[in-house]
Amino acid sequence: MEPPIQTGSLLIRMQNCQQQLPAALAKVGEWALAYPFRTATLKIGELAAAAEVSVASVNRYARFLGYDGFPEFREDLLRAFESTFAPVEKLRVAVQRDTSNAEIMRESLASDAGNIARTMDLLQPEQCEAAIRLIREAGRVVALGLGDSAYLALFLADVLEPYVDTVREAIEFAGTERTIRRLMTVRPGDLVIAITSPRYSRRTIEHLQLCRERGAKAIALTDAPDSPIVPLADVTLLAGADHGVRHSSPTGLMALIVALGTALSRSGPDSVGQAADVAERILPYLHVVPKSNRPTE
Repeated sequence: MEPPIQTGSLLIRMQNCQQQLPAALAKVGEWALAYPFRTATLKIGELAAAAEVSVASVNRYARFLGYDGFPEFREDLLRAFESTFAPVEKLRVAVQRDTSNAEIMRESLASDAGNIARTMDLLQPEQCEAAIRLIREAGRVVALGLGDSAYLALFLADVLEPYVDTVREAIEFAGTERTIRRLMTVRPGDLVIAITSPRYSRRTIEHLQLCRERGAKAIALTDAPDSPIVPLADVTLLAGADHGVRHSSPTGLMALIVALGTALSRSGPDSVGQAADVAERILPYLHVVPKSNRPTE
């Protein structure tokens, strides 16, 4: 039996190979996927008892995933949870420090300035060109995001609206059912732009898999090449997302979305004329400060 190709996160690999497993190994996988953190903390005999299989079956399951045995599998699974609990440890350190609130805020702003600088360094010209092309060619664009990324997906949909025929957001403020209903309308010719950063949402990955199965193209907006949505995307744009206390920062991704909209604004036909028309139509609704009343330097 050949082990599966090891791409993406461990949990995604476990999920993807579940249908290929013999009955005893499938029981191990089913239990491990239902209780992944407990699996990472159990001894091999304890996991075998919990899954109601033999110790040999647990070892065979680990080998099917590409490991030499259960200890290597458990060690990798523990590493998968490091990002989940890292914010707790970072907050513990921050609470113990004797520093002012102003200094904490300065550090946070400095961290985000670094994230924007890193986002600039991570830009790859060919990926940028490919992303703009996919957006321009799409029949519809769906902005997908959960948790903190749901706010970014709403922002992305607003930024894209002037430049695409149809853009919709798929977020979970209204629950998973509504999101799935919306994604079930995705078809070939559509483009899904998925957003996620640590801590990665399993549902975002599952939703993106559904869209790919339905024939949609995909762009990933995420923080690192080993992000679990990268293998599912045609194009990936990366942004810095580090933070000293929080699990991640959205600033780099937000700046990337603004940059994407800026590139789109100049890539379409008669972009200057469209911008002038919008400016003229919204002018009556703006508060315009007379130039003579503006503060001078």
